[in-house]
Amino acid sequence: MIRFLAVGVLSLCAAAPVLAGSPALHSGKYEGLMLAVTPEHQVEGYYAEEMGEGVTRSCTFYLQGKPSALTTWNDTAYPGSVAPSSDGVTLTVAEGRQHPGCLNVLMPEIATGLDLTQTASKKWIGLVQASTDKAYLLKNPSAKAAKRPYIVKNDVVGVLAFKDGWAQVEFINAEGRSFTGWISQDQYARLAAPKS
Repeated sequence: MIRFLAVGVLSLCAAAPVLAGSPALHSGKYEGLMLAVTPEHQVEGYYAEEMGEGVTRSCTFYLQGKPSALTTWNDTAYPGSVAPSSDGVTLTVAEGRQHPGCLNVLMPEIATGLDLTQTASKKWIGLVQASTDKAYLLKNPSAKAAKRPYIVKNDVVGVLAFKDGWAQVEFINAEGRSFTGWISQDQYARLAAPKS
């Protein structure tokens, strides 16, 4: 009887990880990383970090592709990966500190796996970058722009939906406040990793 119970307990322990499954990547904010998981299970991301007072140093780069084999870029492209962790994601870019400004800002762990804690869960299906000087976040595609929040050129925003030449986007300001609205396709550009 004891032997049967021991075998039963060992069987349950061995089965537990299979039942729990491995964690999945989810769209959201992970400290300095905005991450969107597309409907095709690809990722699009934007990493931005600043440090210093008075004179600030900044590190920014984009990422896109399969989670296990993505491309990061700013002025030069480097390979990397992103994987789910228990409380966020692990971002690995062996040459990540080579991106402009990143040597003095980005932790050396980026080369072997930088753990980033999730700070906000989102429903983003992609990321886009504002391509016009000012893009008002409209309540709906036919709405007027009067007294609406807006984004400016080069702002990166999360996409909640694409519809008929429009994107419903979410912008998070420096204080962490979120603003949503629609912008037309002539006001944004999709993130696109450089061709190798």
